[in-house]
Amino acid sequence: IADPEKCDRMYESLARINSGYYKNKYPRLRNTSFTGVTVEECRMVLATDNMKQMEEMKKGMWKKIREKFTGKPEDATKEYV
Repeated sequence: IADPEKCDRMYESLARINSGYYKNKYPRLRNTSFTGVTVEECRMVLATDNMKQMEEMKKGMWKKIREKFTGKPEDATKEYV
């Protein structure tokens, strides 16, 4: 290590971040982001199951019906369009 003092300062800084020093020193008034969405709401939206459900909701009724009868999403619809 070229500069042991600088290394020690960096280590102490990382240790403070890891221990939650700044989280406790500067507590948040509310546990939300700039959008106002809570952590739990973000997790729920980002969950893969919910993403699949949202994709299903985006599909039109005719696409859903075609997929049901052809068994192939998108591939079969391109041939007939």
